[in-house]
Amino acid sequence: MDGCGILSAGLGQAWEIPTQIPLYLYTGKRVTPIRIGGRDDNDRTDSDAGDLYEVRIIDNDYNTYGEVMEVTMTALGIREEQAFAIAWEVDHRGSCVVAEGRYEEAEAVARVIRTIGIEVQVNRIATS
Repeated sequence: MDGCGILSAGLGQAWEIPTQIPLYLYTGKRVTPIRIGGRDDNDRTDSDAGDLYEVRIIDNDYNTYGEVMEVTMTALGIREEQAFAIAWEVDHRGSCVVAEGRYEEAEAVARVIRTIGIEVQVNRIATS
């Protein structure tokens, strides 16, 4: 990057890097997955213990930051700053867990993200 605060978004577009959050914050923290489905741990019963799934985006050499940001904002209802953090983690760490929820909800989010041609995994979260 040339320090101008712009990332290529593909197709002649440019995305401005969110300036209210220092970039160093992206290098040391992992993105906290969005909880989908409106359930929290207090709503879970013992019979639900095994049915929590994560949505993981896998890096590739084709999708741009802008594409990943736009689709995650749509799929997860998040702000641009959060979408940039996801795109950064996918790019620099190879993948990013973006959401957790029941299988049907996780798969619905994954379907939206897959529309840009990026690999998305829905994996069962092991419970102890």
